[in-house]
Amino acid sequence: MNKKSIMLVVMLCTLPAFSAFANVKTLTLKQALINTEQQNPLLKRYPYHQKILSALKSQAALSPNPILNIEAENLLGTNDARGVQDAEITLAFSQLIELGDKRQSRINYATANIKAQAVQYQNTRLALLATTGERYYEALKFQTLLSLNSERHQVVSQALKAITQRADAGAVSQADVTRMRYALSQVELDKARLNSEFERARLSLNELWSEQHDYTNLAGNINTLMPLRSEQGLLDAVNQAPDFAMLQQQYLQQAANLTLQKANGESDINVGAGVSYNQQNNTSSLLFSFSMPLQLSNSNSGNIEAANSQLALLREQQGQLRVQLRQQVRTLYAYYQGKTLQAQLLSGQVIPQAQTLIEQSLKSYQRGQISVLQLLDAQQALFDSKRALINTYAALYQTHLALERLTGQSLTETFQS
Repeated sequence: MNKKSIMLVVMLCTLPAFSAFANVKTLTLKQALINTEQQNPLLKRYPYHQKILSALKSQAALSPNPILNIEAENLLGTNDARGVQDAEITLAFSQLIELGDKRQSRINYATANIKAQAVQYQNTRLALLATTGERYYEALKFQTLLSLNSERHQVVSQALKAITQRADAGAVSQADVTRMRYALSQVELDKARLNSEFERARLSLNELWSEQHDYTNLAGNINTLMPLRSEQGLLDAVNQAPDFAMLQQQYLQQAANLTLQKANGESDINVGAGVSYNQQNNTSSLLFSFSMPLQLSNSNSGNIEAANSQLALLREQQGQLRVQLRQQVRTLYAYYQGKTLQAQLLSGQVIPQAQTLIEQSLKSYQRGQISVLQLLDAQQALFDSKRALINTYAALYQTHLALERLTGQSLTETFQS
């Protein structure tokens, strides 16, 4: 075997899965997560929502103001009532007194709304962090595939050069050269497609931020298995899942609303006191008043019934959600285990066998025992195996992120780049 053929074998058998990029601006996953927390438009809105709810709580704590009532009778009339000399003037104050603990019920309901908003913020934050991770690893997958494509381009180019030299020496036909050139053009076409997919994934990641970030490279090695908790540990974590926590807070919120609706069904009373002065007789007297509606029926019974039904619905949803989340965890865990086995088979058996096939095919081609088409098939088998391994690892990362989204684990602590 000549020196060029030996170089070709070495290049085919020792391809790195991930190559370094020099002199480029690199984005880490940790920085991507920080960007999302600081610059995502949805998260930046929440302080305003909190201010609105805090203002509504202040409003709920207000009590009704007293009412000033001034009445004047027997003035500006005719005959004896002409002018104001016979006027009778009444000055009175009245106050609405809320019964049924309405004020505290309003405060409790407003507080429950604030807590629900805080839980909603955490759920949105975790969902956006998970989305950031998903889009980051999607872009990293295409970056890794581009790295593999670059290695493949180098190998095919070197093979084309070696075969061209052999064709010039009359050892092989020009058809072999043409076939290798076609293979090289296919590699270049695949590179164009991968560049387009990488740019789409990179821009999709940028959509999560209000500011654009100029980076050309993502840090990380996707060709590694991530540690995963046991299935039972994941099932136990369902009780702290963001969706379940949100439903629990909605239940507390609705319970506070039911208490408020019952309080609103209680009748209030209005008491007043004042003084009346009769100018004609030059006499004055005190006035007292008391009024309340006749509670022939509960005027808020419909709202109370609706609130009770809403509570019953939330109780039913809690039970259903726990079952659904546990089923989703089991499905994702089984899928993760299957993909893990595939990754182990690809890295431990398939790729080593494909590398051996390359060595044997190249020797057979040098002896004229196989055609260049068979040599290309051997090369394609190796690169297809490496590409399948990259896609398998990418699926593992996406599944891990989906499990973290369900269980509400901290993505910032889990993924340190």
